[in-house]
Amino acid sequence: MASKKSTPAPSNIARLPEGFTRLGSVTAEAWFSLEPGNVMQGKLLGVFERADKRSKTGKSEFFQVELTTETQARYGRGQKATVKTAAVGSILNLNCGPKTSVLKDLMPDIRRGGDYEVYVNCKEKIDLQNGNTMWDMDVGSNMLRAPKALEEPDFGGGDGADDKSDESGTED
Repeated sequence: MASKKSTPAPSNIARLPEGFTRLGSVTAEAWFSLEPGNVMQGKLLGVFERADKRSKTGKSEFFQVELTTETQARYGRGQKATVKTAAVGSILNLNCGPKTSVLKDLMPDIRRGGDYEVYVNCKEKIDLQNGNTMWDMDVGSNMLRAPKALEEPDFGGGDGADDKSDESGTED
């Protein structure tokens, strides 16, 4: 009797159901290229967290921006990365660092339906006192749509007007 080979079940780990969009740093295949004079302008989509072996905490944050103008982007990792022009409508990742972390202040408005266009101008790499370096950047935002106003829930006045008791404290 010939042995029957079992075929492994297809893995659903790497697949999303039809109509779903993958989230996280893999949503955008490219990162904003840090080079003098490179400018990124686009709609801020959100801030995300990812595993990062280089970080002391093992995690790092990054933003995603849908471009409204072309910019230079890094495709790939490390020495194998290539820099090329990312088209309008592309979604780029932007590291959350000392200069860009201010964009996190916009997240509460975005969660309430606000839209912001952001501008990042990469100027130059500067030396820090501890031997590290940092990119100097101009970062700005422009509100395109105001967030929905939050309304406070009305839980009653608490003045007893709705009570069904007379002044003697007995109920009717």
